[in-house]
Amino acid sequence: MSRKILITLCAFVCFFNGTLAQQSRLDFLLDEFENHPEHILVTAHRAAHQKYPENSLAALKEAIRLQVDIVEIDVRKTKDHQLVILHDETIDRVTNGKGELKDLTLKEVKKYNLLFNGKSTDQKILTFDEALDVLKGEVLINIDFKAGKDAISEAYRTIKKKGMEKQALFYVYNHYELLAKLNNLDPNIIVWPRAYSKDDVEKILTYPNIQLIQIDFSFYEDKWTKEVIQKGIRLSGNALGKYDHLEEENGTGFNKITKKHINIIETDFPEELLLYLKKKNLHL
Repeated sequence: MSRKILITLCAFVCFFNGTLAQQSRLDFLLDEFENHPEHILVTAHRAAHQKYPENSLAALKEAIRLQVDIVEIDVRKTKDHQLVILHDETIDRVTNGKGELKDLTLKEVKKYNLLFNGKSTDQKILTFDEALDVLKGEVLINIDFKAGKDAISEAYRTIKKKGMEKQALFYVYNHYELLAKLNNLDPNIIVWPRAYSKDDVEKILTYPNIQLIQIDFSFYEDKWTKEVIQKGIRLSGNALGKYDHLEEENGTGFNKITKKHINIIETDFPEELLLYLKKKNLHL
């Protein structure tokens, strides 16, 4: 074999292996989501923000480094109709600026720095585009959509343009009319409705292609949650607040929440929850 052919073959193998490695993490997560309900998936609330500003580039990269399963990001719209990643209606709490997002253009928003523990950082509010570019091929994305119903088609088009439909989980609260709207846009896209009662769960289950429901523990019961999971539908619950606090205070929170029949947990402590689940053989 000539040296030139050998070099070409080596280059091809390296390229193929690199592409395979890039795809394998997402393929693994999709397989876990669809085929392994016995494994609990971990959602990092507002990305991994223990060390970095919430919803920031650094927090997204940290979530990827930790190999969380799902990253939650909050999507809103600026005055000039640009989709950005921000939890609050104002930029007051999270940046060194002031004002309501709806009154600020993207250019104005980008002037300010995100805060961490009350101190200014070099991190900026991200656009939806920027966040997707970082997360592509890496994790499933809980898109907590706060931008208004009229913008959801725009968000979907952006996702489709980037070829990220498989990663997107559209969190729509109890705006159940969006279940049909998103299903019409793409019957394969996963919509993440929230139920505030058992009646809400039953209503959600009347819609087609339901794969995932967020529930509140205020109406939780072992019997029906187990039945829902046996239908192949994932149930998500929050460790945020009660269970995260219990884990911080006395190390009992994760033990208590994993005794419930849910198989996605959203938390402010993704690294700690991942370690706990792995030790209990509840996560690969």
